[in-house]
Amino acid sequence: MDSSSRHIQAQGRKLVLDKPNYNGLDWLKFIAALLVVANHTGPLLSYSPYANFLLSGILTRVAVPIFFMTSGFFYFRKLNGDQAGDLRALKNYLKKIGKLYVIAIVLYIPLNVYTGYFKDDFTAYSFFKDLLFDGTFYHLWYLPALLIGIVLTTVLYKKMQLKAMLAVAALLYVIGLLGDSYYGFIKPYHEISEAYDGMFAIFDFTRNGIFYAPVYLAMGAWAAKGRHAQRTPLTNAGLFAASLAFMFAEGIFLHSAEIPRHDSMYIFALPATYFLFQWAQQWKGKSGKSFREWRVWIYILHPIAIVLVRGAAEAAKLESWFIENTLLHFVAVCLLSIVMAAAAVQVSVISSKFRP
Repeated sequence: MDSSSRHIQAQGRKLVLDKPNYNGLDWLKFIAALLVVANHTGPLLSYSPYANFLLSGILTRVAVPIFFMTSGFFYFRKLNGDQAGDLRALKNYLKKIGKLYVIAIVLYIPLNVYTGYFKDDFTAYSFFKDLLFDGTFYHLWYLPALLIGIVLTTVLYKKMQLKAMLAVAALLYVIGLLGDSYYGFIKPYHEISEAYDGMFAIFDFTRNGIFYAPVYLAMGAWAAKGRHAQRTPLTNAGLFAASLAFMFAEGIFLHSAEIPRHDSMYIFALPATYFLFQWAQQWKGKSGKSFREWRVWIYILHPIAIVLVRGAAEAAKLESWFIENTLLHFVAVCLLSIVMAAAAVQVSVISSKFRP
């Protein structure tokens, strides 16, 4: 082997070693997907309603922020300041998420019919509101929120510095907080509460692409483009644990005082998400493209898994095991969601081979 060949091989090995490893983020998103399932199944409800509140009403509220922050991180890493290239990246991203949203809408039409979605209170306006903000099924709000949030944060990213972008996104989050977990603080002030009531005629929750998604997408942009202090995994884990403890204290106080209108948005979810994200980047582990795509389909398909598990339990007369026992119900839904997600990924791979 001559010296030039050895040099090329050495450079190749260096590129492999220097390539960023995001396997930890893949595992984090997988865990976040299971936390979303927990939020919709109440795993501890049959054992302790209060323990279930701590799990489903507080802990799981870092799951969707993790999805948004990782989405922002990977999206903004691709932007390089070239106007044409960045516009193309935005269009491709919107096309990708839009296609996924259309597939999800179609998948849930049978369940929408079953639950009476298209009955008396269904109008063109209600459908447009759901399509743009609330989702056509209870968990699908995430996809239009991601679409709106990406457009909004991209505009901010192009118009201002990262710190200013974060500040604007944080201000929107504060406005959203007052319509969510902190609604009770503005309720006595009629002019303010009436303004929020006007907003709630347009969308049901401030947990949407205008007030909720931008700050986490901006945090993802900061993680991708900003400069950070290099911390050890132990430090990031400790900062996450401290932020999570404050988030629990925040949630417990707000609920005990009956402040929330909804409980999706917490102040301390911001640092908890950020430090968990930073910590996950330091995790060691293996993943792959198929595994990476599972968490998307787990999120999309788990309500169908809930219905199937309940239906199978009733048909087999095992309600006491797989419905009344909420922990077993959660485990069964998780396992079925993973199987369905793996199948959906395989169908996607096979169908892609037949595309022209």
